[in-house]
Amino acid sequence: MEGPEFVLIILFLFVLPIVFTAMWMGHKKEMAKANAKLDNSEKQGLKEELNGVKKRLEVLEAIVTDKKYQLNEEIASLRVVDK
Repeated sequence: MEGPEFVLIILFLFVLPIVFTAMWMGHKKEMAKANAKLDNSEKQGLKEELNGVKKRLEVLEAIVTDKKYQLNEEIASLRVVDK
């Protein structure tokens, strides 16, 4: 094996895994630093905000999956086609 094939094999087997591992470890380190900077009140505030967003998402999912909503959407689309 000579030439470009050998270089590509070396690249895929050794260089890319090392680069991706270094990037992943750097990301983990940055996330740990960011997490350490947050105090407990900020963490609690973010958790409460996330819970609020989850509740709103559940409501929206219930509305969109409701048969009445779907029927209204179909009627509205038919009205647009008729015009």
